Amino acid sequence: MSHRWHRQWTRMVGALCLALVPVWGWASACEDPRPLRMALIPKSNVQQQRIALVPLLRALELALQRRVEVGLFPSYGAVIEGLLSDAVDVAELGPASYALLMDREASAVAPFAALSGRDATEPGKVGAYHSVLITRKRSGLATLRQLKGRSVALTDPASTSGALLPRSGMRQLTGLPLDAYFSRVSYAGSHDRAILALHSGRVDAAFVSTNRLDDAVRKGVLDGDDITVVWRSPPVPTDPFVLRNRLCPGVAAAIREVFLNPQPGYAAMFQGLDAGPFVAVSDLDYQGVRNLLARDKDAPRQ
Repeated sequence: MSHRWHRQWTRMVGALCLALVPVWGWASACEDPRPLRMALIPKSNVQQQRIALVPLLRALELALQRRVEVGLFPSYGAVIEGLLSDAVDVAELGPASYALLMDREASAVAPFAALSGRDATEPGKVGAYHSVLITRKRSGLATLRQLKGRSVALTDPASTSGALLPRSGMRQLTGLPLDAYFSRVSYAGSHDRAILALHSGRVDAAFVSTNRLDDAVRKGVLDGDDITVVWRSPPVPTDPFVLRNRLCPGVAAAIREVFLNPQPGYAAMFQGLDAGPFVAVSDLDYQGVRNLLARDKDAPRQ
C-alpha cells in the first residue's frame, strides 16, 4: 500500500472511530433491559407477593412494551446483591435493606415510590408501620422481664422491623445486646415464618411488622385475642421501591409514571394490600433509618 493510500485509510478509520464514540459512550452510560427484572424482598411468600402486584406488572409490561420478570430471591441480602450486580433493575426493599445498600454503594439505586397509608385525613403521605415483639397470651409471658432467657424469632438480618429495630430497641431498653438477653435467637426467613414459629410453639416470642401481624390475624393464622404486644417501635416509613441508576432516563421515567399514576386494576390491588396508592419518595424519607443503622454499627458490643 502506498504512503498516499495509507494516509487516506488512516483518516477514514479515525473518522469512523470518532463517529462511533458518542454511540458507544451513550450505550455505556445507561441500560435498556429487556426483559425488565424485578425483585421483591421475601416478607412472606414471594409468589403470593407477586400475585398481589399483578395489575402493576401488567401496566409496566404495557407501558414498556417488554416482559417483566419477578425473580425469586431467598433473602433480603440476595435482593441487595442482585441490585449491586446489575441482575435486578427495580426492586422493593425494606427501609433497613435500603440503608444497608446505600451504605455499600450510594450511587447504585434511587428510591422513587412507596405505598401510602389508608388514612383518608392524610392522602398522599407515605405509609408507616411498626416493629412489634409478640407472644401468645396463653404462655403467660407478657413483659420484657419475663422474656429474659427465653427464645425469640427474628425474620431476616436485613429486615427493618424483624432485625434492625429489635436489636436497637432491646439494647436501649435492657442495656444488653439482643443475643445476650434471649437464650436463643433464630432467623425464620420471613415475617410469616416468624409468626408461624410463634404459633407452633417453636419460639416463645417473635419480632415482626405490624403489617404482617395484621394480615395474619385477618387471614385467621393467628387469633388476635391470643396475642400480647410486649414492645412496639416508633413508626417507620413503608418499604421503598428503587431503580438502578444505570437505567436509561426514558425507561426510568416510564416506570415512575406507571407506579405513580392510576392504572386499571389498581384500586383492587391497593385494597388487597391494605394500603393507599403509591406516592413519590426520596432518600430523605429514609434518612432516619439510615441514621439508626449508623448508630447501631457504632454502638459498643457487650
